[in-house]
Amino acid sequence: MEFTEVRMRNLGSSPVGEIYEGLTHNFYDVKEPAFSDKEKKFALLLERLIQRKEDVSELASIDNLSDSFLDLFRDEIISVVEINGLLERMPSKKIFLALKTSLVKILDEVKFVADKELFAEYILHNSIGLKKLSFFSLDDNLEELMVNNLDSVFVFHRKLGMCKTNISLEEKMFVNLVHRIAFSVGKEFNIKDPLLDARLPDGSRVNATSSDVSPRGNSLTIRKFAPVPLTVLDLIENNTITSESAAFLWVMTEGLGLTPQNMLVTGGTASGKTTLLNVLANFARISDRVVSIEDTLEISLLDRDNWVALEAQHSRDCEITMNDLLKNSLRMRPDRIIVGEVRGPEALTLFSAMDSGHAGCLGTIHANDSREAIIKLEEKPLEVPQSMLPLVDLIIVMQRHYSRERGIHRRVVQISEVTRMENKVLLADVYDYSDETDKLKRTEVPSHLMEEVARKNSIDKTKLKMEIESRKLILEWMMAKGIREPREVLEVIQSYYYSPDKVKAAIYSSR
Repeated sequence: MEFTEVRMRNLGSSPVGEIYEGLTHNFYDVKEPAFSDKEKKFALLLERLIQRKEDVSELASIDNLSDSFLDLFRDEIISVVEINGLLERMPSKKIFLALKTSLVKILDEVKFVADKELFAEYILHNSIGLKKLSFFSLDDNLEELMVNNLDSVFVFHRKLGMCKTNISLEEKMFVNLVHRIAFSVGKEFNIKDPLLDARLPDGSRVNATSSDVSPRGNSLTIRKFAPVPLTVLDLIENNTITSESAAFLWVMTEGLGLTPQNMLVTGGTASGKTTLLNVLANFARISDRVVSIEDTLEISLLDRDNWVALEAQHSRDCEITMNDLLKNSLRMRPDRIIVGEVRGPEALTLFSAMDSGHAGCLGTIHANDSREAIIKLEEKPLEVPQSMLPLVDLIIVMQRHYSRERGIHRRVVQISEVTRMENKVLLADVYDYSDETDKLKRTEVPSHLMEEVARKNSIDKTKLKMEIESRKLILEWMMAKGIREPREVLEVIQSYYYSPDKVKAAIYSSR
């Protein structure tokens, strides 16, 4: 339909293109870097040399290149690519950056190359990276890449949502790329294995289907792994959560060192569940032994030493489910168990762990609100008995919103306590989202959980409220001081557990 291709106003630029508003979806027009003709010819030659499609002697055709350039390019680029098998597999971030650094240095003598950083990155992406899809790696605002077929490539932009690109692919290049991704994780991608679920060396999640099961052509979906995880301060700054509700969750997650609460984060696809799970997990004390269980690794606990990350395996030769890993984790003396997404038999195992005294368990579940999450937990394939449901203390609901003015934005819209009265499971919304103010607000519902946490820590409820207020002030102080780097945020949070007076003194002295 022609109206789907209508481009209207320009919504902004990216490092690799222009973004336009459309009627049915936006458009992401990828632009080639503005290299000179000489730079383009040189770039193509270097790419072909790396891919072993040309001999190094061809560099002699480029004017003013020294013998040292030829030797360095052979020894520091081509040899490293061959040793690491990067024509058959995807490079790790570490190797890619090392190659880029080496190439920038080697290019130092090439005067006709203006932007050596961009030039080096362009060559490496086109030879051993995502090739024609490399624009996805170069724009930090792109969350997901979706290749429906060779002529239909979409991206999901953090602020502007779904965008159609002007990219079309050659079948040979695309098939080669998917095979390199599969080879990187030791999997096959063929008529016998037409489905690929994998993880790139940089942590990005990959799913591919072959034309044997997708008649319109091979498909590829890549969800980018954020190299720097968002912190609680980023969520407050983005208005995803308020400083007050964040302080409440901080206290409930950590439990004053004695009573950490069990929590599930729920929401729809790409609503920010894993991001919030990361934030909550980093409230756990650094001394806690943490075991995380995921289908595909996404949780990031920074430099925490006492952490074991477990990942399920699904292949013809090895089938280790999340439930297998969760059962095994119970024998690893965990202080904290984190489950990336509860969606099968592991749900009952997780609730059994809670029942046997494993406090402070965290996880996510796909549901639109807390009531739907409770219903889903009881039904197949999760099948948690109703009597065990109150073992989870809090359900936190995330939602993704879109408006033309603000673009994509994510909000915590509900924090519900789970309790039981006789044979009924009860939900009480202690925080609820207001459309009018675009804020998460404390409701008038009395918090049973606050009373329980206060009682178990031998303090009164007023003192617990004061503790939440103190942590709220710490969060707002870090915001005011411009503290954003994840390790700095983690350091302040952890310091408060062991030297609260010192942290408070720093706050009051800076006022």
